[in-house]
Amino acid sequence: MDFYKIALLALVSVIGIVVVRQLRPEFALPLTIGVGVVLLLMICDALYSVVYTFYNFAERANIDSEAVGCVIKVVGIGYLAEFSNNICVDANCKSVGDKVLLASKIAILFCALPIVEQLFEMIVGLAL
Repeated sequence: MDFYKIALLALVSVIGIVVVRQLRPEFALPLTIGVGVVLLLMICDALYSVVYTFYNFAERANIDSEAVGCVIKVVGIGYLAEFSNNICVDANCKSVGDKVLLASKIAILFCALPIVEQLFEMIVGLAL
């Protein structure tokens, strides 16, 4: 991943957004969201490599792929929630962003339930 390209695009975009915000404030938020999406897409290739590596580690360590999938989903939910919250804060809608963070925590809880259930089954199996 070429981080310098991402950093350069972010810096140039921020300068552009600041200028647009002064001249045409109604275009600043859509431009901010667009830049965020482009930056996210630039990272996607690297994310694929990381996810693939996690699955390889899990396979070599003989770990259930469901557990790895859950961890990856939780991390993805966290990143997406943070991204969405930041957009809401940029749009002066902090209360909506707070609700996004609450919803992400609930989604993470639901995502982790099968793993917690397996853990309890293992504990009960050891106790018997």
